[in-house]
Amino acid sequence: MPRRMRVLAVIVLSGLALTAGCARSPEAKKARYLERGDRYFKQEQYREATIEYRNALRIDNNNAQAIRQLGLAYYQLGQLNQAFRFLLKAQELESDNKEVNLKLATIYLVGGKTEDAREATERMLMKDPKNLDALILFAGAATTPQEIDGATRRLEAVRADFDSQARFHLALANLYGRRSDLAAAERAYRVALAREPNSVDAHLQLATFYTLKGAAAEAEREFKAASALAPAGSATQLRLADFYLSIGKRDEAKQLLAEVTSKAPEYLPAWRRQAEVALAERRFDDARKSVDTILKKNPADVDGHLLLGRVHLARRDTQAAINEFRTVLKAEPRLPPGRYYLGLAQLQAGDIQQAKAELKEAVSIAPNYTDAVLALARTNFQSGATQPAIEDLERLLAKQPALVSGYVLLGAGYLSQRKPAQAAELARKLIALAPQDARGPDILGLSLAMQGKRTEAVAEFEKSLALAPGYLDPLNHLVGISVADKQVGPSIERVKRQIVLVPRSGPHHALLGELQILNRDAKAAEEAFLKATELDPGLVGPYLSLGNLYAQTGRYEEAIAKLEQAARSNPRNPAPVMIAGIVHEFKGDIPKAREAYEKVLAMNPRIAAAANNLAWIYSEHGGDKEKALQLAQTAKQLAPDDPRISDTLGWILYKRGVYQTALAHLKESAAKLGNNPQVQYHLGMAYQQVGEKEAARTALQAAANSPATFPGKEEARKALAELR
Repeated sequence: MPRRMRVLAVIVLSGLALTAGCARSPEAKKARYLERGDRYFKQEQYREATIEYRNALRIDNNNAQAIRQLGLAYYQLGQLNQAFRFLLKAQELESDNKEVNLKLATIYLVGGKTEDAREATERMLMKDPKNLDALILFAGAATTPQEIDGATRRLEAVRADFDSQARFHLALANLYGRRSDLAAAERAYRVALAREPNSVDAHLQLATFYTLKGAAAEAEREFKAASALAPAGSATQLRLADFYLSIGKRDEAKQLLAEVTSKAPEYLPAWRRQAEVALAERRFDDARKSVDTILKKNPADVDGHLLLGRVHLARRDTQAAINEFRTVLKAEPRLPPGRYYLGLAQLQAGDIQQAKAELKEAVSIAPNYTDAVLALARTNFQSGATQPAIEDLERLLAKQPALVSGYVLLGAGYLSQRKPAQAAELARKLIALAPQDARGPDILGLSLAMQGKRTEAVAEFEKSLALAPGYLDPLNHLVGISVADKQVGPSIERVKRQIVLVPRSGPHHALLGELQILNRDAKAAEEAFLKATELDPGLVGPYLSLGNLYAQTGRYEEAIAKLEQAARSNPRNPAPVMIAGIVHEFKGDIPKAREAYEKVLAMNPRIAAAANNLAWIYSEHGGDKEKALQLAQTAKQLAPDDPRISDTLGWILYKRGVYQTALAHLKESAAKLGNNPQVQYHLGMAYQQVGEKEAARTALQAAANSPATFPGKEEARKALAELR
């Protein structure tokens, strides 16, 4: 090669190397991250944008563009806590940036910090008195009559400048609405539409106005008008779909979502909503198809992975759900729904302590996340942490005084602490808030009964039943009062009258059977229990009661023959096979009992009693210990309030050395089956392992002193002796 060519080649190669080196430089990487982030932001792919901007900040943690855009992206995602942090920093770096200042004021307003919102907008208006965005936010922050009048005057002062703009009239309409001047509000909405007939926002706000008025037809008309004006594949179509769902027009909602996903297949929010609707309707295969489409289009879509985890959770594929939620949290560690659903999955797995940790984290990140606060409160109640649950619920209701489910849960908490006066006060608030909700009178009845006001309590229980004839709790409470007065006959008649109103309720027939046992009418009890299992094969209690009934009368062979005949007559009915399994178990024929329970679960895997009893056999009589745990967890999911299942799951966890979680389940069982010596034995052993010696001594004493014979009685005595 000539020397000149060799020199040229060296220069070219050196230039390429230099170019490559520059491309790998931190500044070049930062520029690429920012460019990609801006591209994603423009395409409204905000999650993807946040990843790129965060990458840029790893190189330059004070980059104003990355900080600002990250705050704006989080704002668009609705993650206002995250948005606030970055927007506040962006305001320090770019104090005159109007968009940053407006978004910060909006976050103040949404967060209920109206004073901060007013101050922020006042500062903007001092620099620019005719900033319509700031004026609209200022109006939104007006709460008192004086503030509303002041905001109205400020808007009227700039009418000449903005009368042609729809959003000026929309701001006035909102102020009139807050004055309860609905006629003036509707006129202002109409003027807004007259100014800009094609304003999507004007149609949407008028639709919302009609929705709040209860004018569904007019609201639908405006939502449809907005949807027609908006581009295919936009949030406006989702608003219409959500409206249809809210008024029970599910078919119209599903048809609309199908149209949106067909016309705008790249618009992922529509696929997400389609998956959510299918999930709510327990169409798990359809939900999975929508989720698969999302993840095929964007494998890193966090919402898609969250939905996939929810599908797994609904199908009780617990480990797959946990793995999916962990994938979500790896990408977004502070995503509240990720923590919340992981907490639910841990509950499904029986790991109460880990569930509490995840739910606490969700509430820590988002204190107003209602579902997470309620789930944490239930979990705390379940594990005996009553006071923290009550404090969380009191804080929640202070912020959301119309939250019915919060009142119900807090009322139960007050009653568990034997604070009937507080429970009664709360119940009366609930009755005023939701007069058609049967739970209000029921809680009030319980609080009155606890105060010795039995006549008034009975009246409240009857009111509760009048509101909801199928609600079993108040009927149980009425029966409890009558039985305490040795009025078993009248109790039976009262339950029979209720059954006339709800003839297809298995739990009501089961209650009748228990009363017939007290009345020493074995035949009538058997009929009631058999009817209960026929109507509701998933119930646990009636099967066990039938087994006890047959055991007490020694009619094992007769019962088995009768049950086998019933099974042959209707081979698809699992009830006779289930009852036969219980009879075999009482008789001591464990292999045949196991065979029967396995057959039941093959017919219907959702029968909690079969899952529970088979779990016990596998655990106590030799079998697959992993399968025992899985079955017990399945039973708990199917019948979360059944104390027998809590005992089974708790004891299995105890034998695996998971003592704290075991104790939570065993305490739950003992709260309802306190007179069962075997439950007390299990509870005492768990207390001993966690170092609560006094509680262990009390429970083991109750077990050891019981006249009943039960497996583990000798172990209870030995453990008690060691504690002494």
